[in-house]
Order: sequence, then structure tokens, then C-alpha cells
Amino acid sequence: MQVFLSFGQNLAFQFLPIYTRKLGGTERQMGLLTAVQNVFSNLFSPYWGKKSDQMGRRIFMVFGGFIAFSCAIAMALANNPNQIIVTVAVNSFGMSILVPAWSGAIADYTKGMNRGSFMSKIMGIGAGYVSIALIIYAYYIPKLNLDEISQYRVIIWASAINFGLATVVSGFIVDRNEKEKREFKLFLPLKDSKFRRYTFITITWWFFMSLAWSYFPILISDVVNASSSEVALIGLTQTIVQSIVGYKLGKYIEKLGMRKSIIIGLLPFALIPLIFSFATVWWHLIPAQIIAGFSIGFGFAAMEGYILEIAGNQNAGSYKGVYQVIWGFVTFIGSFLGGILLEWLSHYLGNLTDALRIMLFTVFLARLVVNLFMIKLLPDI
Repeated sequence: MQVFLSFGQNLAFQFLPIYTRKLGGTERQMGLLTAVQNVFSNLFSPYWGKKSDQMGRRIFMVFGGFIAFSCAIAMALANNPNQIIVTVAVNSFGMSILVPAWSGAIADYTKGMNRGSFMSKIMGIGAGYVSIALIIYAYYIPKLNLDEISQYRVIIWASAINFGLATVVSGFIVDRNEKEKREFKLFLPLKDSKFRRYTFITITWWFFMSLAWSYFPILISDVVNASSSEVALIGLTQTIVQSIVGYKLGKYIEKLGMRKSIIIGLLPFALIPLIFSFATVWWHLIPAQIIAGFSIGFGFAAMEGYILEIAGNQNAGSYKGVYQVIWGFVTFIGSFLGGILLEWLSHYLGNLTDALRIMLFTVFLARLVVNLFMIKLLPDI
């Protein structure tokens, strides 16, 4: 299940924004794309997470997976950025059903286990699967004699196939949670002081992360002018590192503890916009992808494990859902604001490249400051 989900999510995230840019997306539309994706994938997550706690995981995984599968097909057939944005909104609604249910299923199956290392391992396996796919894509796509847009459509079609496979596999998931008919209270998890503090600190970090999300595909498309196969190689670096880190270093999450693992994993992320700000050719982005692979494979796995630990089995879907809806709103604001600021600055300077570099460096400084606060304030469990 995780490998198909990783493919659908990771490749759509890497290629879809550049695909949208190639279809004529403006700076503001690029910011809106990520913003819409974030808010709709998380707006209803608490409700669906609680429902999966009460009714079982499988039905929600199948339903959410089918929506994601259908929308990925529509994305592959899109002809303009507005079609992509609308389809992404619907697709993200499907993910708001699928992701909390899948997180709850993981919690059910890992009861009594070291969840941090388990999360790291399955994320690493998923990244390994994506790496193989990217190698195949990077090798064969130049041989197919397709125009640039069609080359991007190929990877979106591949994402659709993997969402379809995830939907089929979901139908065979055996529900292991103890279903209880409890009253649904949307923000009940926020009464948990540790969860509340963790959410405030990490969501602040995510806000400054999201400011630059629309900048990366614009830089790749417009500044370094990477081909689709070079985009695949850029992404390949991240997924290979993530796979190795996830599978080999996951055990250290339990040894170090969730708090230290999150800090160690997320601190290097501040350097990514700095590296992007100096890039002039595609391979200049490789160091940033190495950092991203480490941080996702180690830090993100620890973040997932942290929420599952403080939630417990019965509330895993609810806690994950509440966190995701807050994350969605905050990153919606951050991503859309980032696109507006870039559009304004590029018009003011009369040069998109200079505006990109200034904004990326500004985000680097903001991320660095927030990381320092995280060291001091992140609660332990």
C-alpha cells in the first residue's frame, strides 16, 4: 500500500507543479495550486479520521483512493492551469479521506511496536519504489520522441495507475481497530497539552516551509530550464537518499527519541531554499535533494511516529486529522502568500530570476530562525 501511495503522492508533487507551469501557470496560480492542494487535502481530515476510528479503515481507504485515481486521470488530460487547480482540489478531498484512514491502519498494525522506526522503514521502502520508477522514466522518456508536455503527462498517468493499485490493495486491508461509537468532537485532540504544543511549534515551521513551495518548480522550469528527464534525476536523488535513510537509520529514531529525531531531521531543511537561490543549472540542486531525502526519511518519519504515540490506537485517525486540517489552512496561506509576494516582487524588479533568488534567501533566514525556536520549545514524550 505504502509504495503505491508514495508513488502517487511523490511524483505528483515533484512533476505536477512543473507540468502546471508548462501549461502556462502564472506565479500566483503556482502559489494557488499548492495552497488549494493543502487546504482541500486536510479540511475534512478530522471528520474522516474520526469516522475511520469508529467504522474501520478499509471503506475510507477505498473511497479516498478511487477519488485520487480518477482525478489523476483528469490531470493527465488537462490543457490549462485552471483545470489542474480544480482537479487538484477534488483529488485533495480524496486524500483527506485516504491519509487519516491509512495512518489509523498503521497505528492498528503497529500496536506494541517501535512506531518511529517502522514509519521510517515503510517510507524508505516507498521511496525505493519511487527511485526505481524515476530511473526507468529518466532513461526511456528521451527515447519516446514526445513533446515536453506529453513527457510530463506520462508521469501523471503513472501516478494514476499507482493510485488505482492503492485503491485495489485497500480493499484487502483487514481492519484491526476496536471500533467504538463515540461522539465526534472536531478539535477534541487539542485538549491534549502535548499535542497542542507540538502542533503550534511544528505548524509555525510548516508555514515558513510553505512560502517557498511554489518557487522550486518555477526555478526548475524557468531558471535552470531542466528537461523532464533532468527533473526525474533531481527527484531521484531525494528518493534514493530517503530510501537508504529510512531503511537503515530508522532504528535510531527510537534510540534518540522522537523529539531529538525531529530536530535532527528538520534542521537541515533550512538550507534547501539557500541552495536553490544560487542554482543556475539543474545539477546544482542535487545537494538540496540529498538534504531533503535525509530530512524526509528521518525527520518526517519521527513526526508521524510522534503523533501516533501521543494519540494511541483508538484516536490515531482523529489526531492525524486535526493536525492535517490545521496544517492545510496554514500552508494554504503560506503557499498562496508566497506566490503573491513573488509576483509582486518580480513586477517591481522587472526580473523573475532576481525576485526568486531574493525570496528564496528570505525564506532561508525565516526557516533558520524557526528551527532555533524548535530546539528550545518542542515537547518530549
